[in-house]
Amino acid sequence: MRHLLKSFIISASTIYIAFSLVPTVNFGQDPKNILVFFGGFWIISQVINPIFSIVLLPINLLTFGLVSFILNIAFIFALLNFLPEFSIKAYDFPGAKLDGVIFPAFSFTQIYTIAIFAFIVTIVQKILHLIFE
Repeated sequence: MRHLLKSFIISASTIYIAFSLVPTVNFGQDPKNILVFFGGFWIISQVINPIFSIVLLPINLLTFGLVSFILNIAFIFALLNFLPEFSIKAYDFPGAKLDGVIFPAFSFTQIYTIAIFAFIVTIVQKILHLIFE
């Protein structure tokens, strides 16, 4: 029971952080879309991702966990077709200056924005699993 609760909290936190960092992600007006996205993400992270990680263990070891990143991209593409109100649009990064380091403005296409969203989801999920387990 504790494991399920911990995985729910990690999944919800991951989705919230990724949604906060990529402003062009839109779940629509219906709160059911967020629940379907969360449920699908939880199933992917608890059932499908471990199965693929074990089956593709040699590739997963060689690519340092790239399999979960690819699964997250595939999951997001599937939800873009499954949920009519869920959308990820192109993102125009305005640029930033952080302690003297300048990040120039850049325009990401929709595919790159999906990849960035999946990358954030993957990294945050791995970090939270390392912290809480």
